[in-house]
This record gives sequence, C-alpha cells and structure tokens, in this order.
Amino acid sequence: MIQGRIPEITIKFSEKPELPTEGKKVTLEIQGENNVIVKAEVNRKTLKKQVAKMDEFEDWVGALSGKIAQITTEGVIEIEGAGLQIFEKKKKEPKPDSESTAA
Repeated sequence: MIQGRIPEITIKFSEKPELPTEGKKVTLEIQGENNVIVKAEVNRKTLKKQVAKMDEFEDWVGALSGKIAQITTEGVIEIEGAGLQIFEKKKKEPKPDSESTAA
C-alpha cells in the first residue's frame, strides 16, 4: 500500500481478446512487449459488449483498469474490480502548411 491507499493501474491494449462462451466471470490476460503480464477477472457480458465495439470501430484502443490486488512471485500483476472500455481511435487531420495560410 502506498500512503494507506491501494494503487490503481490502467493498461492500454490493441489486440482483440478471445471471448469464452461459458462462465459469468472470465479472466482477461494481457501481455506486454516486455513480458509483463496483467490479469483481471471481468464479467463475460461486459467483455462481449466491448468486443462488439471493437468490431464497430475501424481503429480502436482498449483500456483495462483497476486496483492492484497483488504482484505474484512470477511478476504477474493481478487487478481487482477491473473495468474495461474500448475507445475509437480517430484519424488525425494533416496539419496545413504554415506558408500557404500566411498569404
């Protein structure tokens, strides 16, 4: 604990998770490029809704957030009370040339 509070974490991801067909709660596992693994238990219905959003968006990013429950001896970060959200990534408009607008 840090100053009496449980630390929270938010993990961004861009790989579509597999959606299990059974179970009320499912374990979502995200592994980073540096082999850090984050695990969280989420409601299957919530995961199903968020995966459907992934299919609706051309480009998206996911965010898994919650309180750090523990870090195992293997270095796996386990999150409790996890929330999952999917956001659409909007394409950035190219910036106009400063020379053409200064005329």
